[in-house]
Amino acid sequence: MSQAMQYLCSYGDLTLPGSTPTGRLADDFTLNSPVGVHADNYGRLWVCDTGNSRVLVFSADLSTLLHVVEGPGEHAPQAPRLLMPFHVHPHPTHQIMYCTDMGHGRVVAFAYDEYEVWTDFIFGEGDDSYLPLSDPNGITVVKEQDGNDYLYVCDEFFHTDDDLASRCVKFTLDGKFVAQFRYVSGPGVKHQLLWPQGLASDTKGNLYLANTGFYEVLKISTAWPIVDGVVQAPHDTVLLHQHGKPTGIGKFNVMRSVCVVGDRVMVPGHIENAIAVYDLNGKLETVVNGLLPLWNHGLEPVHSLSDFVYGALEDLVFVGPYQICAAEGEPDVYFISEPFASRVIKARIPRQRGEEDALLIEAVGHRRDDQERRRRTSQFNCMTAVIGVDTRRRAPPRAPTSGNWVEQWAMAGNRMYQYWYDQWRLLTGIDPLARVGGVSLNIDSGNWCMKTFNTDADPYHQLQDLMRGFFVPGDLAMEVYYPQTAPLGQLCPGTPLVFVTNFNTCTVSMYQFSPAGFLINYGLPFGREGLGGDGTLKAPQGIAVNGHGEIYIADSLNNRISMWQIQPTGYVRFVKNFHWQDSDTFTPCDIAVDAQDRLFVCDQFNNCLRVFDRQGQSLWSYGQLGYCDNVDTDYEKFMLPASVCIDGDLLFVNDLVNRALKMFRIEGDRLSYVAGASVFKKYPDAGGVWMPYFIYADRGRLYVPDTTFNVVNVFSYPTAPAVPERIAA
Repeated sequence: MSQAMQYLCSYGDLTLPGSTPTGRLADDFTLNSPVGVHADNYGRLWVCDTGNSRVLVFSADLSTLLHVVEGPGEHAPQAPRLLMPFHVHPHPTHQIMYCTDMGHGRVVAFAYDEYEVWTDFIFGEGDDSYLPLSDPNGITVVKEQDGNDYLYVCDEFFHTDDDLASRCVKFTLDGKFVAQFRYVSGPGVKHQLLWPQGLASDTKGNLYLANTGFYEVLKISTAWPIVDGVVQAPHDTVLLHQHGKPTGIGKFNVMRSVCVVGDRVMVPGHIENAIAVYDLNGKLETVVNGLLPLWNHGLEPVHSLSDFVYGALEDLVFVGPYQICAAEGEPDVYFISEPFASRVIKARIPRQRGEEDALLIEAVGHRRDDQERRRRTSQFNCMTAVIGVDTRRRAPPRAPTSGNWVEQWAMAGNRMYQYWYDQWRLLTGIDPLARVGGVSLNIDSGNWCMKTFNTDADPYHQLQDLMRGFFVPGDLAMEVYYPQTAPLGQLCPGTPLVFVTNFNTCTVSMYQFSPAGFLINYGLPFGREGLGGDGTLKAPQGIAVNGHGEIYIADSLNNRISMWQIQPTGYVRFVKNFHWQDSDTFTPCDIAVDAQDRLFVCDQFNNCLRVFDRQGQSLWSYGQLGYCDNVDTDYEKFMLPASVCIDGDLLFVNDLVNRALKMFRIEGDRLSYVAGASVFKKYPDAGGVWMPYFIYADRGRLYVPDTTFNVVNVFSYPTAPAVPERIAA
């Protein structure tokens, strides 16, 4: 069945293997979602340029690229090149740098000297004593009580048929398996490992593990015994921090990493865009809030109103800090990776009590937006959503409702304006939608713009940045609305409006098409930040609008759907909130509306789809928790479904943790599986995805934006029901 959904192409500029020269860095040098960083014995910085599937080695001042490591090379000619390298960690005594290569389920040990880097050995393939590594992520070396050093690796998505727990695997320094654990159990609590990412250690033989799936950091002594895959703690394990039950994947303040430098335990990210610093006993010492720039870059290109503040703002805050390591021989100086900004910074964090600011010394990784260069396409950064505009769609006029004189007056004025506008357009021949014929509209969130691509061309090519209004940082999801009657203030009647949710400001912005065919702001954003109140939003994500102008927003951290109505006056009125059958565990992420105006909602942390009627009454659910090891047999199993979209009677789901795209047919009050595709552990130009977000389907094409590979992958699917084979007489 899965052959019915096939990869076609991707768009968004990729750095090709062998295309990056070493030497002094060019002014427009870019990284692609860098994750792991660590200094070696020479003080040089090793960076996992994860989105480009390579490891880079920079000089300590970040001015020069010394080595580009794309694969095992001539020392292991049969081994494939790197695919999503995540973390690096040095050998305690030898000039060896260990690298977790997630895409190939292995650890590569690179040897180096002052002039060269080469592959020493590779391990993790499994044997009679342990199963192969599935998704190696965090890695650290720790000296245990027996005086020997051991290597620990977080195997993030490892699971077995009867147990969903992940694992942490212990090796000797030459890659021999020693032990593994999937749980940490004390007298009063048992911690299951779920998607562990970060891993660090101190000089006293303790591990610090970022157990990302449960929003916690665990402190584990390597002296505690491991029995049947369970660490036996003599007391409750130390929790440096725990958020409690997760309430939405959009909650960015999660623990993805933990770093130990001397006597300081640094946890980037559990306070959004900040670094929390603990002592070794878990006492919070300080919170590092931002950056005071010394120097980072020159003037940034300006494509829209928002770009005037882009360059200044990126120096004033951390942008999703991930991994931290010390700079050799420079007290209180650290290297910090920022995958969402696609850069690595060098900063000084002075020791003091209370909140403090970091001082930016240097950064590597130019803004991933090179529209002024003569290329087929520019680079993306944190691409979150794709939507299409149907230039042929025209809705019939809506009859005025009785009893509301303001609405009747507005509609009468709108019709008069539309008549004169249509006459003017016929006279001038201007079509405001000419720029969007056959294109996709893409939110390039990290670059603060909306880019259009001609998806009728072969290959696809970028047209331009369509935004001429003010793009608000934090914009996530889009919806196109075709008004039955042009609302007041719309410059070009008959053209659609574009709604965009903003995760940071907790509002929804509206854009309209100008006569020149660009997107400009329409009215004021609606909604306000708040927990629980009517008309408030908290971390809004997906959005859907039906033909009646009713707007549904996935109000993620309020655990509800927020319903609004756009009026002919252009004013957007709050209607009501609703959630799934009075449940307080409802975690909506995205919404799609079918031909019957039913709402299909990704209930993310309940790992299923919820279906509502137009008024918000609960109807039925589909799906259950589980790993999707075979998309054609495990299609009912979901793990954090992130997005849903509908094309006719076909429904598509982005099953995030399973990295699976699933296609169903809507048949009354049920879903019938049609086809699917597993899209993890592939290079992005071969259809691979890492962190897909809000998907879009139209006329046999499924568009999948990837926020970390920074491409949009396009898949084909059949648009008509399969015809059964005729049985010969």
